[in-house]
Amino acid sequence: MAPQNGHGGESDVERTAWIAACGPGIAAGSEMGTLRHVDVAAHVYEAVGLAEEMAAHPLEGKAFAAVA
Repeated sequence: MAPQNGHGGESDVERTAWIAACGPGIAAGSEMGTLRHVDVAAHVYEAVGLAEEMAAHPLEGKAFAAVA
């Protein structure tokens, strides 16, 4: 049963969020596979050239191009 006066639902489809992105390594209209919210920070570090500097602070996520 769906909660009342809330948002979303309990099914996988209702709990799925979309991610729109562009930048290095992402071709227009490309299918990126399954992206997770934890991949966003890793992608940002990669896109702005901080991936090597942040290597001492490993992230669970991966840059979007690495997920594809």
